[in-house]
Amino acid sequence: MLNLKDLKKVQTYDDLEKLGIGRIICDISYRGGNLGFSGSDVSMAFDVSEYQLPRNFGAGCNYLGGGLRGGIFASDFSTEVTGRKARLLEELGNACVRVYENIDNETIEDDVMQGVARIKGVRSAY
Repeated sequence: MLNLKDLKKVQTYDDLEKLGIGRIICDISYRGGNLGFSGSDVSMAFDVSEYQLPRNFGAGCNYLGGGLRGGIFASDFSTEVTGRKARLLEELGNACVRVYENIDNETIEDDVMQGVARIKGVRSAY
């Protein structure tokens, strides 16, 4: 079974995969998105009822319109889940937020570098 120590170490997409929870759902774009697992996979991994979780569990980012994104947030779950299971679910949500932010930062850096290359007239890095 997963523990807090393992979940707190998660920083990358590969780290999430290594948790063995299930297939990762990843849809990240400039208009927001989500990253995480199906609620049914999380319910099995954490031994909680599926109805206590959202359909997809992890991290999300909403789109405010006009090119503005909102903040990245962790999924919520039923207040019926308490104690150790609640702490584990909270940490899984936090882990998904960290991974989302890391993926998002890599994408932003790539976009910025491509923009700098266009401004300076660089056509290829090779």
